[in-house]
Amino acid sequence: MFAILSDKPEKFQFAASSKEVCHDEVINFTCSADGNPAVHIYQLFENNTLVTDGTNSHGMWNRTMSTGGVFIYKCVANNTAGTGQSETLTVTVNGEQDNCFM
Repeated sequence: MFAILSDKPEKFQFAASSKEVCHDEVINFTCSADGNPAVHIYQLFENNTLVTDGTNSHGMWNRTMSTGGVFIYKCVANNTAGTGQSETLTVTVNGEQDNCFM
C-alpha cells in the first residue's frame, strides 16, 4: 500500500499592483501557493483582520483604498492538509492632498 503525501500551502507568491497609492485608488492583490492537495481557499488580511470579502478560491482581490495610512497585508491559504501564510506586504495610502496629483 502506498502512502499519499499531503502538504499544507507553501511557496507563496503574493503581490500588490502598487505599494503606494492615493486615497480612493484601487489596488489589486494576487496570491498563489503550492500545496498537495491544491489550495481551495485564499483569504486576505489587512492589519491582521480578515477582509470582509476576503475568502475565495482564486486568490485575487480588488481593494479601494478609502482611508489614508500604512496597511500591512498578508495572504492565508488553506487545503485539507493545513494552513499557510505569505510574507507581509506594506501599502501606503496617501491622504486626499498628500503626495497625490491628479
